[in-house]
Amino acid sequence: MKATLILFALIFTAMSCGITKNSTKGLNKIKFSGTTHIPYCGGAKPSPDVAAGYYESMKFETFNLFSGKDFSSASTATQEVKLDEGGNIELNLPDGTYTLVHTDKYLSLDEFKKKNGIYEPKLFMVKEDACYETWMNTPDLTFTLENDTIIEFRKRAKCWVGTNPCIEYVGPPAP
Repeated sequence: MKATLILFALIFTAMSCGITKNSTKGLNKIKFSGTTHIPYCGGAKPSPDVAAGYYESMKFETFNLFSGKDFSSASTATQEVKLDEGGNIELNLPDGTYTLVHTDKYLSLDEFKKKNGIYEPKLFMVKEDACYETWMNTPDLTFTLENDTIIEFRKRAKCWVGTNPCIEYVGPPAP
């Protein structure tokens, strides 16, 4: 009786492993990491390390993931992904090409400007609405999967405006 129970447990375990393996068959395990390069923006003479800037995680940033490389604001997302505090997420995706788009790009222009603050005209030059429309219809990242992989996504920030491409700082330089 005991041998029968052990044999049944082994068969059940083997079947369970087979079911688990088949449920992820054809999927690639993706480790995704997002960081933003923050430049040195002036002040006291920096050390070479400080002058090079630093990387900050894209903690809690939210993106829409699309299947394929063609994207427009009318495209329908496959899923929404939110990065953790370290700017990381793990996904299981089938082979194919994917496009990642920040969810802020789905806000109306007025909502986006309101969310990201009003800039003082003496210090900042806000570009025309066409700049925002172009930016909102541009994917943040496009990648192709064929195997398990690690994807490192890096954005570049500008001094005093972050990653917003439609705003320029025109104020005085840092002392």
